[in-house]
Parts: sequence; structure tokens; C-alpha cells
Amino acid sequence: MRTENNNMKLPPVWIYKIVVAIRNRLRKMYYAFVPANVAVFEMAQHFWVSKSLGVVCELDIAEIIGSGTKHIDEIAKESSVDPASLYRLLRALASEGVFKEVQDHVFSNTKKSASLIPGEGSMKYMIQHQLNTDNWAVVNELKYSVTTGKSAVQKLFGEGIFEHIGKDPEKNALYNKAMINTSDLTGQAILGAYNFSGIRHLVDVGGGKGKLIASIIAKYPQMEATLLDLPHVVADAEKLFEEFGVAKRVKVEAGSFFDIMPNGGDAYIMKNILHNFDDESSVELMKRIRKHIHTDGRLLIAEMVIPEGNTPFYGKMFDLQMLLGTDGSKERTRKEFADIFSQAGFKLTRVVDLVSPFSIIEGHPV
Repeated sequence: MRTENNNMKLPPVWIYKIVVAIRNRLRKMYYAFVPANVAVFEMAQHFWVSKSLGVVCELDIAEIIGSGTKHIDEIAKESSVDPASLYRLLRALASEGVFKEVQDHVFSNTKKSASLIPGEGSMKYMIQHQLNTDNWAVVNELKYSVTTGKSAVQKLFGEGIFEHIGKDPEKNALYNKAMINTSDLTGQAILGAYNFSGIRHLVDVGGGKGKLIASIIAKYPQMEATLLDLPHVVADAEKLFEEFGVAKRVKVEAGSFFDIMPNGGDAYIMKNILHNFDDESSVELMKRIRKHIHTDGRLLIAEMVIPEGNTPFYGKMFDLQMLLGTDGSKERTRKEFADIFSQAGFKLTRVVDLVSPFSIIEGHPV
């Protein structure tokens, strides 16, 4: 029976928040003493790190190096690339702490590069998904979206991103793996920070392959669950539930959450769903849940909550991805979440911080 990886130790939330605050303060101090023209030029070079990470993921470099050390010629041979060019790529990433040159032209993995090896805690497929050819083309249309307020995805592909991905088995498989990566990123953080005790029936709306719901009910043996997502997404969910030993306690429903909604849950959870939609569509979806949730139930939204003001936050950058993806999609502030909760018949009762950029936004029917 499969269980979550206990080697992924997470610090307490309060320690995580202190470390983030220190990092932000040091970053602010650094840029305060660097000439402004140097600072902005340096910022503009960060895209090289992003694209380099995408390339080493595509080439499986971290897996090739493994737990030992390898000369660049050997790595290049196994990945079928030019040794001199690969050396320059790994040298650049090693300067960022991704890989380490332990001897002349000999590299090993670091904790950062090891997180690019598939398995629990890996972000390989999410990075590969974000930095693939399609998404890179979308990013190049940022000016278009800023100018028009419209989706760059619609401009390039003539359809929504999910319709586009769903038509290509290879892209769809990568997307599903990427979503499992994000579940690994947030799953343990959610389990460590939020108490699901007392929930008898948890409904995961748009829950993908079911990784999050499987992790939750594996920890809470009294709980039953329903997974809802599109047919091509949940096709292999039963297999994963068998691996977690929870198949008898999970029902899988295939369909769009705008067409069907499981009934009778005393808690409904959505992870990274609402940010894909404008406020009107988000309220419509939440109203559908409101019709089916128990009167004393809980609505749990696992998403990033954008802080007010100039505080550095990963979600402010990822919000630009949402700008490009779908008309009206966005990351939200606490006030914006409170507004759509109210319009849908819920009251936002608290925001639970996690050891990650994400939070649990909790609401109750009113």
C-alpha cells in the first residue's frame, strides 16, 4: 500500500514565515545598495534560469547524474547532446545552486536539482509543463494580454487551454503529471496545517487524478470521499486509490463541475480551481456547491492569497500566467475571496497559512 513520503519534512508554519520575511528583507537591502540600472538589468536575466531549468528537465539531466557524480562527457552521451554546450548550461545552473561542479567538468546533484528527479516532492513535470514550447509562446504574448485584457491562449490556439491540452494525449499526460507535482507541493502542507477531523464525506471538485483526496482520507480512516473531474482526467484514478489502499472509500464521478455536482458532502475542497475563472464563473461554481453542501458544511479553497501592498510574493508573478491563460482568471486577495464567497452564499471564516505559497481559505454556508 502506498503512503505519503515521510522524508519530506516540513518546518512549522511560523518558522517558514519568519524565513520568508528574512529573505524578503535581505533582498530589499541588496537592491537598495545596488545601482538601480544594475538591479533591473540583473532582474531581466532571470528568464535564463527559468528556461535552463526547463531544458534540463526535458533532457532528464538530474536522473542521469543520480546519487553520484558524473563527468560532463558521460552526461552528454546519455542525454544525446553536445558536451561543451551542456557544460555551459550546467555551469550556469550550478551558480544558482542547481547542480554542483565538484571537480573540473564533473557534476553532482544538489537538493535543488534532486527535486527534478521524478518521485515524491519532485517539481520536474510542473516545470516542464510551464516551460514547454506552447507555454513559452504564450508568455511571449504578455504584451498582447496587457494591452487588450484578453487571453493570449485564445489568440494563439483559438480555444481554451484545457480544450487545447485535452486534444493532445502527450500534452494531457504531462499536464496530469504536473498537477500531481503540485499536489505533492501542497498536499503535505495541507495535511500538516489543516485539521480535517469531523468531516465524514469530503468532495474534491476538479481533483485531477485524486492524489490530494487519496492523501487526506489515508490519514483520516473514518472519512469517505468523492472525486469529480473530466472523464479523461479521472480515467486512471482508481489505480491510484488502490495504491493508497482507499479505493473502497472513494467514489469517482466523471464530468464537468459546471454540469454535475456530487450531493451530500459535509465538506467540499477545490485546489487551484477558482483562479482559472473570472468572478462570475467562480460564483456560479460555488453556488452549485452551496446547493449540495450540508448546512453545517465547510467549503475549502486551496489557492494562493495575494498580500496587499508591495510585499514580494510568488503569487503576484504567477498571476501573470493567469492573465495570459483565460479571460478573467486571476489570483485573488483575501478581500476578493471574501466577496465571491459572500455572493455564492458562504461566509469566509478564516485563512490557514501553509508551508508553501498556498493557503486554505475556509468558508461556511450562510
